[in-house]
Amino acid sequence: MYTMDNTFTIRLARIEDAKKLAEFCELLRESLEMPVQQEKLLPGVSAPIKDLSKGMYLVATEAHRSELIGCLMITYEWDPGNNAFTWWIQEVFVDINWRRKGVFQALYKHTIKMAKDKGNVCTIKIHVNDDNLNAQKIYKRLGMIDTSNFMYEFKI
Repeated sequence: MYTMDNTFTIRLARIEDAKKLAEFCELLRESLEMPVQQEKLLPGVSAPIKDLSKGMYLVATEAHRSELIGCLMITYEWDPGNNAFTWWIQEVFVDINWRRKGVFQALYKHTIKMAKDKGNVCTIKIHVNDDNLNAQKIYKRLGMIDTSNFMYEFKI
């Protein structure tokens, strides 16, 4: 557990957080106009909580409180050229009442601390939509750099 300036507590998600994380996930997907499959949400967010090989959720609460106000999920990709992991930040969500108050910054700083402590992480990456200019500004302000990569996908 990590507390930033006695403002936020950042910790790994627990199974009792899964329902709230599913709500956050649904709101995030709706805001991005992505389809929501209700029957898959709760099992989907529960999977990495139960099995850290799938990823991990970090959650933010107001210091000394238990209500979740934000989250992000980290998944892993092996980078053979660096003999280390790349961590992907996904599923970023901050409650509307807590936006622009440093919640994502606290989650991100804790992610960096965890990656450095782990010792086998070479890069932290995040995918951002072209039109999400606010998020892009935040990521740049926090020291992330724009890359020349494009993302493609094949839906199964």
